[in-house]
Amino acid sequence: MDLGSVAVVALIAGLAGGAVGAALVGTVEGMLRRATPDRAWRVSFERARAEAAQPHTAMSFRGLDPDSRKVLTLARQEAIQNGHSYVGSENLAMALRLYSTAALDRIWKQLAIDPDVLRRRIEATVPPILGTTPTEGNFTPRISRIVAMAGTLAGERKRGEVPPELLLVALADEGGGTGAHALASLGATAQRVRDVVDGASS
Repeated sequence: MDLGSVAVVALIAGLAGGAVGAALVGTVEGMLRRATPDRAWRVSFERARAEAAQPHTAMSFRGLDPDSRKVLTLARQEAIQNGHSYVGSENLAMALRLYSTAALDRIWKQLAIDPDVLRRRIEATVPPILGTTPTEGNFTPRISRIVAMAGTLAGERKRGEVPPELLLVALADEGGGTGAHALASLGATAQRVRDVVDGASS
């Protein structure tokens, strides 16, 4: 097991802590031993873990419309179901794909991204952690940044509150997280998302 793998195991154990952390060491070590030697995958995996290790932040839902608040709640549920103690951009991307509004349904139809394909693409970079079920996921600084960007977009468009489609635009525009990378790899680049959202809103 190389030093990079040891670092990943130590990071996960540190995040979990206690007995759960100790159990996770064995589980993740086994997963890493069976992992393919694809260097690109390993780099993406370690980058995603580094993002998750950033200090967690509380976040206000102020300024979001009811649907956007439900999207963030769904994102937290996604994180918990995947055994993650944080809510990252990958969870937001999945929540936006799964949540249904008239505008989102039109947007996803044009982007032509199947939710199962998106999930597989995300899990190839950030696999679920088996054997643990966190009771609550904390939002990463990246999610707070995306929500702030969506608020700016809403102001520019003279919207009183942030709808889910502007969370999607902000997610794609921010561009640095696993969620944006997965969407872009399926054709939903920042420019494409903006074009589709603007078309759906007109």
